[in-house]
Amino acid sequence: MGKRFIASLLLLFMAVAVQTLLPLVSGGLTIANPFLALLTVLALRGGRLSGLLWGAFLGALCDAYFLPYVGFHGAAFTLLGYLLGWIGSKVMLQGVVPLAFFGWASYIVDAGLVALLYLLLGLPLAAPFLVPVLLGSLVTGLMAAGFELAARKLFPEERS
Repeated sequence: MGKRFIASLLLLFMAVAVQTLLPLVSGGLTIANPFLALLTVLALRGGRLSGLLWGAFLGALCDAYFLPYVGFHGAAFTLLGYLLGWIGSKVMLQGVVPLAFFGWASYIVDAGLVALLYLLLGLPLAAPFLVPVLLGSLVTGLMAAGFELAARKLFPEERS
């Protein structure tokens, strides 16, 4: 249990570092979401409860980085964490391609849920919405694959 927690914290520090360095590398890459990529890996590995808890925590952290409104990503990540944990408990995933796919799909679902919350509250959406979502989903999917490779090094006993 302690090794799992320390490994998860190392992955969290990697995600925070990536999120902090993205604007320095390129302003255009800030549409990517390393917290969502990390949630994809942790929820698929940990199950429903783990996904739910990581989703709530990473969603709140994502809100602190991205939005002036707290709770939008928190709600979306919590739901996504539960769903990804459920999928991870039902399906045996092999390789990094499925993780990249789930990271890509999670970004699109997160963007849709956050946009829905914006519309329900009467808040304006960003004008070019579709292209940044598609680009962000691709980069986030690649990040999920990268976090999966790192997780394999940190959790060697779980998946081969």
